[in-house]
Amino acid sequence: MYFGEWIKSILLINLIALLFLVHVVYIGIRCYVKDWWEKRGHY
Repeated sequence: MYFGEWIKSILLINLIALLFLVHVVYIGIRCYVKDWWEKRGHY
């Protein structure tokens, strides 16, 4: 059994999931801030 390959594939999946999560959070914050600015009357 190739344990190294298995660990590498798990790490790769985790890295992709982490990047995706960071991207989603970033977009969410941007949308929230934009909405907040518009509510205050700034464009």
